Amino acid sequence: MADDSPRYEAFISYRHAPADSEAAKRVQRVLEGFRIPRALRRDGRRSLGKLFRDSDELPASSSLTEEISRALRDSRFLIVICSPDTPSSTWVNLEIDQFLDMHGPDRILAVLIAGEPEESFPAALLDQAERGYEPLAADLRPGKTHKEQRREELRLAAALIGC
Repeated sequence: MADDSPRYEAFISYRHAPADSEAAKRVQRVLEGFRIPRALRRDGRRSLGKLFRDSDELPASSSLTEEISRALRDSRFLIVICSPDTPSSTWVNLEIDQFLDMHGPDRILAVLIAGEPEESFPAALLDQAERGYEPLAADLRPGKTHKEQRREELRLAAALIGC
């Protein structure tokens, strides 16, 4: 990249289970479609940038680890989709660890889609909480009203635009 701007607004890390994949798609669609209110446009952007989700971005013949590392490096934030299946994902934990090494903990966002945080957050996120840093978490578990869901989506967008 020629300049210092990131290629991706965020990297979405998720387990490739059906519910987690659907949540990752939804978060990507909502955030990529979000229009930044005029009063909050600090850098002239009208919308958030592109989000990396491996199913959309990786070419079939690529070196998976090399492409993932590049995308993590080129992302401003890491969004982790969390469900009770997430802690057993080696890939999600590796992506979190790699992002932490590259960018530190303050740009990691968790999206809880099922279960409770202590059973759904991967070990790499729980380790950060033990060190005194808890990532911003959006609660997108089922059973919320449309208004409650929208508020949680806006929580993510606010973090990405620096509010």
